[in-house]
Amino acid sequence: MRVSFIDYLACPICHGELALINGEPETSNHIEEGTLSCRRCPAQYPIRRGIPRFPLASEQGTHNKTLHTQRTYNFTWRRFGQQEIKQDWEKDSYQYTEKIPQSLISGATKLGLDAGCGGGADLLRLAASGTPIGGVDVSAGVETAYRATHHLANVFIVQADIHHLPFRPHTFDFVYSYGVLHHLPDPARGLHNLVQLLKPDCPLLTYLYEDFGDRSSLERWTLSVVGGIRKFTARLPPGLLYAFCWLLVPFVWALCAVPARLLRRAAPRLVESIPFRHTLKWSVLVSDLFDRFAPPLERRFSHRGVMRLYEHAGLGRIEIHRHRGWVSWGFTPSTPIQKPTETGEVSEESRQ
Repeated sequence: MRVSFIDYLACPICHGELALINGEPETSNHIEEGTLSCRRCPAQYPIRRGIPRFPLASEQGTHNKTLHTQRTYNFTWRRFGQQEIKQDWEKDSYQYTEKIPQSLISGATKLGLDAGCGGGADLLRLAASGTPIGGVDVSAGVETAYRATHHLANVFIVQADIHHLPFRPHTFDFVYSYGVLHHLPDPARGLHNLVQLLKPDCPLLTYLYEDFGDRSSLERWTLSVVGGIRKFTARLPPGLLYAFCWLLVPFVWALCAVPARLLRRAAPRLVESIPFRHTLKWSVLVSDLFDRFAPPLERRFSHRGVMRLYEHAGLGRIEIHRHRGWVSWGFTPSTPIQKPTETGEVSEESRQ
């Protein structure tokens, strides 16, 4: 981590300023090993392998499903993180990003945050424009993200829990969080925590699962079947689930990915309803299947539910776009938000 980025950090316990008390900067003022100390309370936080480390779910006796989610994504990013970047996988999130006006997430004078950066593939794309940006994740994905970005002067990586974020309030010009909030026990609390990091009149951008409430009976039935399977597969050891996903891949490839590729010009509207249409690569499909069946928590939202979630967080000028879920953004008001939010509307299936 570069010394200059310490100014953006704060103690997640008391929100006091942090100071480097040991650790010598190497080339380009880069710190590989050291300690950050709070100026207000006795808390200290290590910098290991270039990454500041803050208390994680596994260190706080947190909700069992939160711990399970952390362990799941530890496996995910250790298994897929480097491969995803080296092979330049076709990712759904790249299509989500196309829905967003680029002026919201790019600019050399802006400071952004990828909240839930995982292995850093999205972070790399966001940083390519020269925008200064931080990445934070609770999982071991930060190791991959750091290896992929440590040569970039405009990127820093932090390991922390979204419920105990180590950043100064009202620091960022945009916060981007795709595929994260719907895996939290309380998405509204997670959203509120991210809103607190934004400067006035700045956007928060998310991707959230949809509940299929206005879809066909067949689509709703399919979702309920997949949800039922997930209740079983989420209990499997990650290695066993990984093997199970490889067994499923030939069927998903033949029934979804190939037909979608063949029909994408002749019947584009039909293709939009086909899952796993974005790639023919088996390794990508395995990763997507693992992400579908591994998380123990999954919240799903209606269009109205997303709107309420954003409104309760105090966000305005809200836009919601459907793309295999909800790609949404809203802006903070012209004065900082302090009031806690209420929980947003969540579908009945997600509470099971």
